[in-house]
Amino acid sequence: MNDALLALTPTLELPSVAREQALKKQTNISDYDFLLGWLYPEDELLPPNLALFSKTTGPVFIDFLGGKKNHRRQFGGGKGQPLARAVGIASDFTPKVIDATAGMGGDAFVFATLGCEVLMIERSPIVAALLQDALNRAHLELQLEAEGKTYRFDDDEHSFLTATISRMQLVNADAADYLNHTKPEADAIYLDPMYPEKKKKAATNKEMTALQGLVGPDIDSSKLLEAAMTVAKKRVAVKRPAKAEPIQLESGKKPSASIQSPNTRYDLYVVASTQS
Repeated sequence: MNDALLALTPTLELPSVAREQALKKQTNISDYDFLLGWLYPEDELLPPNLALFSKTTGPVFIDFLGGKKNHRRQFGGGKGQPLARAVGIASDFTPKVIDATAGMGGDAFVFATLGCEVLMIERSPIVAALLQDALNRAHLELQLEAEGKTYRFDDDEHSFLTATISRMQLVNADAADYLNHTKPEADAIYLDPMYPEKKKKAATNKEMTALQGLVGPDIDSSKLLEAAMTVAKKRVAVKRPAKAEPIQLESGKKPSASIQSPNTRYDLYVVASTQS
C-alpha cells in the first residue's frame, strides 16, 4: 500500500484498498460506500492516480492532461462558450476567477485554459485530495516531459499545459466561511451547486454519480452566494438547470442577467460598484 495513501486515510476517514483488491473484489467492497486506492499506469515513470472506488461506479480519478478534460479543452468553444462568457472572459479581458464549488475541477480547468488565474475551493477533503493529486501528477508529468523522459505532447502543447496548470490553485475549505474570513481577490466568482437528484433523470457520468453520493446536495447555496457577492469585484455567476428558479436570497436580490445554453442557465449577479 502506498505510504501517501496510508497517511491520507486517517484524515479522510475512508478505508484504503489496493487497486487489485477493489477491481477483483478481493476486498468486500459492499461493506463500504467508498474506498480509496491507487491506480498504477503501465509506464513506471508516471505517478499513480489517487482514485475513489464505490459500489456503483468504477474507479474515479481526475486527470487534467487527458481524457474528457483534454477533449473539452480542445473542443469546448473557447472564449465564446457560455461558461466563459458567464465569468466575463472576453477578447480584451481575462478575469481572476474563484471556483467556489470546485468539484472534479472541470470548469476550473476550462477557465485556466482560457488564461484565468483560478482559485478552486472544495469543502470535501476527499474530493480535494483527488484534485490535489491531479495537480501534483500534472506538474510531475509535465516535468518528466520537459526532461525528455516521456514523449506525450509536442512543444506547443507542453508549453500551453504547463502554463495552464500553473494558473490553478486549491484550497480545502468551506467556501462561504473562506470567502467571508479571507476575502481573496477575484474579479468573478463561479458557483455550481450540487442539485438534489431527481427521481427520473438521464444517466449521469460516473464522476457525477460518485460526487453526488459522496457529498450530497448543497443545502446552503444562498449563504455561499451572499458571501460571494461581498468578495467578487465584478460579478458572481451561478450555474443552474435551464428551467430552475434562481437561488432565493433573503435580500430578495435577483440575477442581473442570464446566459442560456440548451440544458443550463448561468445567472449573473453584477456587483453594484461595477454597474453604471
